[in-house]
Formats: sequence, structure tokens, C-alpha cells
Amino acid sequence: MTMIALLMVGLLAADRPQPTDGSPCTGREDLLAIKGKWSARTDIPPGGSIPVNVVPSVSERIDRIGQVFRAAYPDPRGVEAASYRDLTGSPLVQDGPYAYSYRALLSPWSCNARTHKLQLSGETATWAYAFVNQLTWFAEPLKNLQVAGQPTFFLTRRAGSLRGMPEYEGIHNQSSNTGQTFSRAILVSRPNRSPLRPVTRKEFLQAYLAAGEAQVAAMVAGIQTSSLDPAKKKAAIQQRKDQLGKLQATASARLSRMSASEADQPAFLTGANLVQFSDFTPEAQGGRALVRLDRGYLESGVAKYAPQFVVVYWRWQKGVPSENFRAELERRLDPAAIQKLLDH
Repeated sequence: MTMIALLMVGLLAADRPQPTDGSPCTGREDLLAIKGKWSARTDIPPGGSIPVNVVPSVSERIDRIGQVFRAAYPDPRGVEAASYRDLTGSPLVQDGPYAYSYRALLSPWSCNARTHKLQLSGETATWAYAFVNQLTWFAEPLKNLQVAGQPTFFLTRRAGSLRGMPEYEGIHNQSSNTGQTFSRAILVSRPNRSPLRPVTRKEFLQAYLAAGEAQVAAMVAGIQTSSLDPAKKKAAIQQRKDQLGKLQATASARLSRMSASEADQPAFLTGANLVQFSDFTPEAQGGRALVRLDRGYLESGVAKYAPQFVVVYWRWQKGVPSENFRAELERRLDPAAIQKLLDH
């Protein structure tokens, strides 16, 4: 069903009385006629990650962000919606702004084809999140690859745009025993600024070669301190060095002949080329952006409990209620309203 069709069905549906688990059904009911409601779930406490004295300030910020989400989906249809505060999270950098999140889950109604009774899902893949001051599910950290002393991250594939902001695939795009799941994400930051900076092709190749050399150096050190006899140590060390040379040959050659104009181009890669580089892949052909943390974005003069950037993440499943939620959220979500909450 298309987004427009879903919206029209939602507008035209006549509300039906609130059903209960086990109500009779035929499978032909208009699930969007079931009017749901929002409720609150138990919060996840900070557990030491956020000082007790600032929990009220953090909770207030989460609630402000939650209001933006509820404004985007004020009238739950075919689902029961609930939200809660998650006050856990690891700061992006040591002594950086506190990390926390807003989480909303939507349990859809469905008609059990075997029993012909309505059921409210106990498990749901339909969620919406706001990850504050953290890159959860938006950027994959690459622990062994650093540029200018800063950690690097691998973005998912670009999927389009939402209100002019780049939209990316989420990590929840898969099939499971509960159905097929899809997801999207955007990064809301200060106007014309980002906590992430593109890694250039030259920077990537230099970091890739350095990471390989560091990894082999650690292996060689382990061999040298092992109980192997000297002849076997020498052979094992040479084998590791030969493997490194083979692994890095293409990257070394590319870096040596790279022009100045190519060196400054942003690096787009596939996952395989992070392991053994063969070439860059344009974004239009499925290449994923390699980025690094821009420490200059994180303002030390802003209260640590204030949002400095927010990852908005939503996921849904096949099925009318879940797809209707996705359509409504994407139609009405206002990232600019979240942007106005930054630094406050």
C-alpha cells in the first residue's frame, strides 16, 4: 500500500470501539479504525552515567524531544503507543555531553489467521528513537582506523532526504520470524554544522595502511615473545609481513599515484574495501561514507545535559498499522523543531 493510500485510509476510517485481546475478527477489518493511545512506560535509570542532581534536567530535555515525536504521530491508529526515557548511554568523548535517549514503541493490532481473533502484539519492531549526544545505530565505529587522532565511523547507505536533511538506511533492514523490518535515520545538528567530518580518500588510505602495519607489528611482537623455536619464529614473522604486503599492495599503489584533486575527494567505500582495499565506490553505486569525529563541534561552554546533536531513528514492519505510522511520521516529523532544542 502506498503512503498516500495509507493516509487516505487513516482519514476515512470510522473509529471502532477499543477492542480487547481475543475479540472476534475476520481478517478483513480496517485496523486503522482502531483508535489507540499514548502511554508512559517505566524509565531506564542512569546507573551512574548521569549524576543524580542533573537527572531532572535530562528528563526535561527528553520530554521536549518526545513532544516533537508525539506531534508527528498524535493519533495512533491500529497500534498502542508508549514511550519512556532512557538515561543510560556512553559519552561520545571523555567528559563530553551526557548521552541519553527518548524511545517510543508501537504495538500493532492484527487478526490471527488461525484463531480469527484480534491480538495486540507483545513484541514489536515498530519504534521511534531520539539518541541524544550519541551516534547509536547511525554510524558504525571503526576501532582500528583513526584520522588526525580522531575515531572514524562508517555510515549506512544514503536513502534520500527528509526535510532537506540526508536520510540513511538504519541497521534494522532484515527478515526474521516476526516479519520484514525496515529502518531510517537522520542526524539533527546545528545549522550548517555537524559532529562528523568526511574522511578524504588520501586520509583513508593513509589510515588504512597505518592500521595494517600496527596490526602486524602487534602480531610480530606476540610471535617474538612466544615459545616457538627461532627458525619457526622467523618463518611466522615473514609470513605475516608477506600477508600485509599483499593486503596493502593496491592501497599503497593508489596512494602513490593519487592526484591532489582525487586526494581531497570524500571516501565512499563498501564494507569489503575496509578489510582489503581494491577501489572506492561512488555513493550513487552503493558506496558508504567514511567520516570522523569533529571534536570542534562539541561545545564545552554548553551544559553537559543539553542536546548538542540528535540521531532520529525509526523502524517499521510490513503491515498496515506499522506502515501507517511510518507514513505519518515521515510526513509530519519536524527536524527543525528538534534543532531548536539544541544547546538549551
